[in-house]
Amino acid sequence: MLGCIVAATSKTISVLIGMRCVQAAGSSAVLSIGAATLADIFEPAERGTMMGIYYSAPSLGPSLGPILGGLLTQGFNWRATFWFLTIFSGLCLVSFVFFRDTFRRERSLAYQTALKRVLEREAKKAAAGAARSSVPEKTADSANVQTTVVPASDRDSEGTDAAQHSEESDVTDRDVEAQATLPATAISEAVKEARLSLRDVSPVGPMIRVFHRPNNIVIFCSSAILFASNFSLTYTAARTLANEYHYDALDTGLVLLAYGIGCVLGSVLGGRYSDHIFTKMRLQSTFLFMPLLPASMIAYGWVCEEHVHVASICVMLFLVGFSQISIYSSTLAYIVDSNVGRSSSAIATNSFVRGLTAFVATEVAVPLQNAMGDGGLYSLWGGLTLVCDLLIILVWWKGGRWREKAIANEARKSGMTEHA
Repeated sequence: MLGCIVAATSKTISVLIGMRCVQAAGSSAVLSIGAATLADIFEPAERGTMMGIYYSAPSLGPSLGPILGGLLTQGFNWRATFWFLTIFSGLCLVSFVFFRDTFRRERSLAYQTALKRVLEREAKKAAAGAARSSVPEKTADSANVQTTVVPASDRDSEGTDAAQHSEESDVTDRDVEAQATLPATAISEAVKEARLSLRDVSPVGPMIRVFHRPNNIVIFCSSAILFASNFSLTYTAARTLANEYHYDALDTGLVLLAYGIGCVLGSVLGGRYSDHIFTKMRLQSTFLFMPLLPASMIAYGWVCEEHVHVASICVMLFLVGFSQISIYSSTLAYIVDSNVGRSSSAIATNSFVRGLTAFVATEVAVPLQNAMGDGGLYSLWGGLTLVCDLLIILVWWKGGRWREKAIANEARKSGMTEHA
């Protein structure tokens, strides 16, 4: 909201660009926190559908934006766009007053770590008290209290995480409060004392751990290709429609609406379909849409290259949007499912990677479009989306084993740290 206000009143292009960065920093947090909120509210078998509905809004945004922006600019001036966004973001901010936080302690690794520290401290106090008040031979038995607060997932996470869709039992095992065997009053006091430190909430550690899992790295790469193609398409499509078809901002927005509608349908239906086959494997739901994405991407490029009727462009935009977001919504749900307790960090890391690739794609889009034409450019993107399909298939094939191995390594390192 602050970025919108300053952008609306800016007098120089440097201030405007700077405030656009502030806007991006403020709005991007919504995607990460929103995905983690869905992980709090819904069980894994429901998340694909809900993630699809959730992501349909930002999928439609790039199509509605030019229409609203065109109307506001034509009716007032370009500053009106930012005043509209100021009002809209202000209403979003006020709406938080009426909703409760969805935070679930048993699904947060950061909270469980903080609680574990407090419980271990209380266990040491209990052990020391028992040692002073009992005979020496019983001291060893009382000292064992400390070991009971170690969650089951640290002892047998390799077996617990053998299958992806057993993740909810994994979350239950990590519930330190449930696993502890201290007196109820001591546990209650520990829960009150548990506070997250700066180290607990630092994004650096979780992001590093997210990157340590090969399945995450591969799925982030496929997600980055999808997101970069999205930005390249909407950017160059606007140039093509303006330069070759002589459309203004409003007409361009109406054509891009076909892409947005395809994205919305793909997001909702693709998410629903991923829940339908969740018991097999989340990523298997993308197979149905994989052949359509490269084919429609290449077809779109050559339709633009030949300057055919705009109706053909609308059809191709719809097919690209539908297949693109059908795949993306399932990969997003997979990222949440496969990073139990770190869903927000995983989505944020994914946003970081895809944001960098989208930036690069946007920067090189115009030079490539000028050099290769729309046909050549989107033949290239068709090849890249085929690579994206292959990466997802690789995760579907190897991801389970990669994840089990990574979890076992994490558990082993955690055990070594505790013993040290």
